[in-house]
Amino acid sequence: MKRLVMIGSAIAALAWGSVAAYASTATITTVSPWAYACGHTTFGNPATKEDTPGTNGCPATDVAGTSSAALAAGTLTLSKLCGEATAAKCTADDLASGATVKGLTTLTAASWDLAPASYCGAGAPRLNVVTSDGKTHFFGCAANKSGNHVSFKFDAAGDGSGNGGIVGKTVTSIDIVQDETGTAILSNLSFTGTAVVTATAAPTATPTTPTLARTGGGLPA
Repeated sequence: MKRLVMIGSAIAALAWGSVAAYASTATITTVSPWAYACGHTTFGNPATKEDTPGTNGCPATDVAGTSSAALAAGTLTLSKLCGEATAAKCTADDLASGATVKGLTTLTAASWDLAPASYCGAGAPRLNVVTSDGKTHFFGCAANKSGNHVSFKFDAAGDGSGNGGIVGKTVTSIDIVQDETGTAILSNLSFTGTAVVTATAAPTATPTTPTLARTGGGLPA
């Protein structure tokens, strides 16, 4: 479900006309998947990266693992798996999957539903939000979970980074991150905030060649 509600406007003058831009509230229900390993990120749907110990920039002390992300029919599946390695070791390795939320300059509400078998830990899947002051804020899954529903609190108390929350702040990036061992299965994704607006310039009139209208009494052609 998508909805768009106009809540304000701003008008600026430009060379040959004016530009009108309307601040609006939007709810985003889709995301862009990515996968990360050892300093390298792949964007796509699906997206997959491999942790290859001792090669491709991966530490030799890592264990082999795979991260993957895919969005299908509104359900986002994120995983970080390392074969027979312990969950603690896999979590510690340089591997993650996730998805980027685009189109918002503020974030006032966010939620998703978990499949029955979905992973939901203290730190993943979490929301990583960067604000315009350069600070990174994170909001964990388990602390915001009720039954199979996760609804995030964005005040200072809910900010796991200790950076004061994001209420009233401009955001520059929003990502769902799965960097703990397991598979998260998320549906009914919903992110609400102020929409990014691209101002559209007023059209410029096509130049015309001036002509002198001939009325009664004019010279004959």
